[in-house]
Amino acid sequence: MKKLLVLAVVLLVSACGVKPTGVVPAGPAPTLRNPGNPGRDAEMVLYFVLDGRTAPVTRPIVDGRDAEAALSTLLDGPTEAERSDGYLTDLPRRAGSIGLAPGTPATITVSFPLKPVGALGVNQLVCTAFAALAAEGRYPAEGTIAVSGPDVQLPYQACQAS
Repeated sequence: MKKLLVLAVVLLVSACGVKPTGVVPAGPAPTLRNPGNPGRDAEMVLYFVLDGRTAPVTRPIVDGRDAEAALSTLLDGPTEAERSDGYLTDLPRRAGSIGLAPGTPATITVSFPLKPVGALGVNQLVCTAFAALAAEGRYPAEGTIAVSGPDVQLPYQACQAS
């Protein structure tokens, strides 16, 4: 009986002051792919808009394994199958060149004006760049990427995806 009483006291004391919390949103789960394997696992992650949020789509690598190739593919927009699943884009379709320069922070440079592009479109660029850099084993310093166009350089951006 004494052991049972001690056990009850220990359980009560151990739970003292700890209150449950809800889920704390921390952004998308890390997505890593192996870019060195040209077989079936060679995939890239692109971010499109689904139900008003930025959401990932996985595709096989076709035109290159680097982050710039992923960003160029992103500008092609969703495939017909992806569109039928509800994926859209807030980016101009194939609107010129796009580049990703390493640095602190890494910088996406686009040849189209950024002012008309909404927050979801910018987030598509940033999340796709994050996923592509992670697949290369490179990670943006401080979790942000700069985005620059001919009309504006945006403040540093973090990926905000569902």
